[in-house]
Order: sequence, then C-alpha cells, then structure tokens
Amino acid sequence: MWPTQGVAGTPTPKRWSERRLRSRVLAILGIAVLLIAAGIGTWLSIHGGQPATPPLYGAARSSPGAVWTWDGTRYTLSSAAAAGPSSNNADMAYDRSRGVTVLWDHGCASLVMGFQGGCLTQVDRTWTWDGTSWTAYPGQSNPTAVGPGAMVFDSRLGQVVYVNGTGRAWHWTGSGWLSLSMPGGPNVPEPGSGIASSAFAAGYDEGRDLLVLVVSGGTWSWDGSRWTEVPGGIAVGNAREDAHLVYDRANRQLVYVGSSATWTWDGSRWQRHDQPAIAAGTAAYDGARATTMLIQPDTTVCDRTSCRTTTWTWNARTWTQVPVGGGPLLPLTRSGAFPIPMAFDEARGEMVMFVSSS
Repeated sequence: MWPTQGVAGTPTPKRWSERRLRSRVLAILGIAVLLIAAGIGTWLSIHGGQPATPPLYGAARSSPGAVWTWDGTRYTLSSAAAAGPSSNNADMAYDRSRGVTVLWDHGCASLVMGFQGGCLTQVDRTWTWDGTSWTAYPGQSNPTAVGPGAMVFDSRLGQVVYVNGTGRAWHWTGSGWLSLSMPGGPNVPEPGSGIASSAFAAGYDEGRDLLVLVVSGGTWSWDGSRWTEVPGGIAVGNAREDAHLVYDRANRQLVYVGSSATWTWDGSRWQRHDQPAIAAGTAAYDGARATTMLIQPDTTVCDRTSCRTTTWTWNARTWTQVPVGGGPLLPLTRSGAFPIPMAFDEARGEMVMFVSSS
C-alpha cells in the first residue's frame, strides 16, 4: 500500500519515537540540574562559614560583651573599647595583687541552631579589666573547663585561682596560668562517668585561709599542704550546678545560694536559712557595702531584644530585693546561657559584671 500523502501546507505529525527521545533528554537534563544544585548547596553549607539554615542564636561574627558596674545606687553600662571577651561562658575574679579583674573566656562566641547548628566559634582566652579597657593574653596553658568551675582570689598565695569540676586547679601569674598540685583531694566524679555529682562549688575562706570545695554532699578544705574533710554538708536536694561559694567578709563566713535555701559556713558547720525564689543567678561579695549581692535573670520581663534582671542583697540574715531600674540587660540571644560572671573591683569600689551577646 502506498503511503498517504499529506495535504499541501499542513505539517506532518511527529513520530512517537521522536517524542519519547525528547522527553528522556529533558528528564535527564532536569535531574542533572538538581544534582548540581544540591552539590553546590552542600558545599556552601560545609565550607561557606554559615549554617545551611538561618541562625536563631548569635551570628557568624559576634561583638564583644558589655561591662556593667554597680556603685551601690545605680548601674552603669561601660563605654569600653571595641576589643574584649565575647563568649557565653566565662569566670571572673578580682586580682588584689595587681589591681585588675581577671576573666577567663572559655565558652561559645557564635552559637547557632538549625540543621547544622552548634558552636561556630569556641574561644579560650584570658583577659584583664582595669576599669576602663580589656587587655588580652595568649591562650597558653589555660585551665581546663570540665564541669562547673569557680575562680577565686587565694589570699595565701596572693594569686587568682581557678578550680574546675574535677578538683584540678590553676593559678594566674599575671601573664599566664600554671597548674597547682593538690594531691589527696576529694574524689570528684568526671562528667559523663555515670556517677552523679550532687554539687560542686568552690570558694576561698579569707578568715581561715582555706580553699573550700562543696562536692557530693561533703565539704573539703585545702590549707596549702593537705585536704581535710569537714563533717556535714549542703543538703543534696538543695544543690545547684552553677552555685559558687561567696566569702562574707563582714560576718567571716562562706555563703552558698542553693535551689531553695541559703547556707552559711563558719569554718566548722553549715547553717540553713530560708530564701525567696532566687535559685538562679550570680553572687559576689560587695566589699564597699558589706553585703552579698546576687543578680538574677528575669525572663518574665522581656522585649524583642533583651530581658531584665533583678538585684538581691544578703545581710547574713535575710535577702532583700533592691528596687533599682536600668539594671543589666541580658540579650535574648544569651538569656538562657550561663550565669553572668561578677566580681568586686576593690580599687574602684564597684561591682563589675560581664554580659555577652551570644
């Protein structure tokens, strides 16, 4: 049979095989484009320095934290120079021998959340504050942050000492850290060891020249040559992971702010005191006003950028909330982070607080 001839001016229909071939080519090209785009996106998320999802906390580059001071009447935001510590976890103590505040910055400076979230910038640097500006020191031989730790001024040594959550200690020489040998101390469980550590806190008893540790319900003191276990201790149910021991110079006793009660230690025994709901926060001794001061985050009073704080003082008998306005503001990006470090600057008679933005 002869082929049917088309009518002049009418296009000849395409064959089915040609249509299938064209569809297959387009499909292959589409898959190739998708694979290339996915590969580029993965490479950028890994090597581009930014998370694949938008950051919820922090940014790739964080700014130095803020320094607040308290003179007994009002808070002041310091106009410090641009350079300074920036992470969300730091310890601080006043160095009487050198007249500066020592801060060891060992947290996360850029914290993000998302599919590839986490800490973008881990820091490990020591700074000193002279009342006006920060001075940075190389991160050599810095302490090891294992569990909660505490920084205190050891009057016997005349140096700032840091003790970590496993009982290891370092002292600040003015330019670097050196390890302190303290054999025979309490057996502090390593974090993640499966052994529950009910409490860890460290403070310096200036009246008796003792470094004191509270750990696992017991109290230990170091006199420069040996450890001694003191009978009795903080009630296990009242312990806090972020608690520190504050020496009340006016009443010659250590103060421990627990989860539901305040405890004082006179060198031989602990005494329990009732307290309002101030479990969270940072405490330090205000030498100019002879009171223990505590700054507590107040997440019930927040706006779009920050949360306020409340101020409390302890006079060895009761806690009193100080009715002040304009206290330190905690950025929303760090409102749930570690407690802000605080120390009393004896040379200037004011309390110093460091608030990071991450």
